[in-house]
Amino acid sequence: MSKERKLSFGDKRVTIAALALLIFGSLMIASAEMGNSAGDTSYLTGVITRQLIYGIAGLFAYFALMNFPAQNIRLFLAWAFYLGIMAALIACRFFGQINGAYAWISIGAGATIQPSEFAKVFMIIMACRLLGRDHKEKNERRFWTFAICTIIYTFIILVIQHDLGSAVVLFVMCYCMAMLATYKELNKIQRWLTILVILVVWLAFIALSPPVTEFMKKHADNYMIGRFLAAADPFLYQYDNGYHIIMSMVSFANGGWFGLGYGNSIHKYMNFPNPSNDFILPVIVEELGILGFLGLVIMYGVLLYPMISASLKAKRMVSKMVLLGVFMYFILHFILNVGGVSGLIPLTGVPLLMVSSGGSSLVASMASLGLAQNELIRIRKENDEDHSGQI
Repeated sequence: MSKERKLSFGDKRVTIAALALLIFGSLMIASAEMGNSAGDTSYLTGVITRQLIYGIAGLFAYFALMNFPAQNIRLFLAWAFYLGIMAALIACRFFGQINGAYAWISIGAGATIQPSEFAKVFMIIMACRLLGRDHKEKNERRFWTFAICTIIYTFIILVIQHDLGSAVVLFVMCYCMAMLATYKELNKIQRWLTILVILVVWLAFIALSPPVTEFMKKHADNYMIGRFLAAADPFLYQYDNGYHIIMSMVSFANGGWFGLGYGNSIHKYMNFPNPSNDFILPVIVEELGILGFLGLVIMYGVLLYPMISASLKAKRMVSKMVLLGVFMYFILHFILNVGGVSGLIPLTGVPLLMVSSGGSSLVASMASLGLAQNELIRIRKENDEDHSGQI
């Protein structure tokens, strides 16, 4: 019994890293929001209180889903959740635009919900439900069902919500899980999908080439096109879409190796539209330096390494899919956020999970970690049983 109770807490490295990121993120959000508080302590207190509430909700989701096997959800419930999230994604269009995207639902008192964050995590469960088991004659049909579900969500998020970052994260994450299914009936389909994705990536590089950017300049008033142009050369748009990227670079240079000290960022007061969300990394580097950023990378490494390590040992397809899905969810957010604010890729507006402000992203990311922990517990039990059997 004591052994079961110990295992129910999952991999300690994941829990410790998650708590460390929660604390670190809360401290950096408080610092970043000093620029918006303008000396109003009640505003800053409200920010910290909301982050505390989101953190508690995230921990509840974490421990609840730690004991919930993703593949056990009934199919009719999975479809009900899928349709419910789809309705929420479409409803965002009627709640107004924030930073060029229709991605939030207002629930009053300045609070919002971003359904796309929950859609990403839910698609991990859908992948387990549709692709996690070998159904032989049903494999191809279930694969196409999952593919269509992914395309519908991606279309709504990209075309209706105008949220490029979330669309990219969801699509790439689902693509990786779909390619993980090793059933022989799917080999031909997976090869064609790989060719298609390679073509899309190739077209993305072409989109940043000088001839294409010259053509896109005629439509630079579109905020998504403007971000592509700014990524190609932010200094050509230093008073428009490239301004915040340039200020982000200045913050990186200003921080140096050791930073200016916690709370001492200069550019958070005037140069970033969302210093505690999309642009929290420049604030971190300016205050804590390159060493602070490396510390953040180490925390993410400690969080994600057990998932990759355990997925290689997992025998069940469900475990592999959950762990890969959660890993891709985190790593894609990290790449898009860091790449965007540093000017390496177009700015997409995705948060730095567990660090940026935002209740939806925090609760969703903690929920995904709970799903991963559930599989880590299961894998450890299976390995212990195999070891005891050999003895």
